[in-house]
Amino acid sequence: MAYLTLVNQHLSSARFLLAELRATEQSALTLGRALEQSVLHLLNSAYLCQLRHIADNYQCADVAAIGDVQALLEALAVIGTPAPEAAEIAVLLDEGWLGEMLQALQQLCLPTALGSAVNMLAVASQSDIALRDDSQQQPGLNADTLQHWLLTLEELVQRHCEMMVEY
Repeated sequence: MAYLTLVNQHLSSARFLLAELRATEQSALTLGRALEQSVLHLLNSAYLCQLRHIADNYQCADVAAIGDVQALLEALAVIGTPAPEAAEIAVLLDEGWLGEMLQALQQLCLPTALGSAVNMLAVASQSDIALRDDSQQQPGLNADTLQHWLLTLEELVQRHCEMMVEY
């Protein structure tokens, strides 16, 4: 149950930040980007906690070490317990919205591709670090997309909870 509490806490925080993002869409661009990225990180945290919730429910060893669906599938295989929840997540990673969400998260930590239109600002700072121009939004990352991922993740968590009650 501890992991389900964390899942719900992250989803609630993401919901709150999305409301803030929608309220600030017409104002500060930098704040909007920060809110988008924060929501994305919270959705990822909720996803990771959901993986651990599934592992905990099926009584896998070393639940805290579960960091992706492959680790969950391996932990379930060790105890000889197939979990339809893990299989569903694996499909969503390969073919659905969950893969898109994790790809968007990965893109936050990558430099822009060669030849892209993102400009480096020539802004002098105390550390002489060039700043990236965030005025160009990351493709697909906006309040509507984040809202879709939030609602879909909430539905997934609810469905998994109902399925695991039977176990």
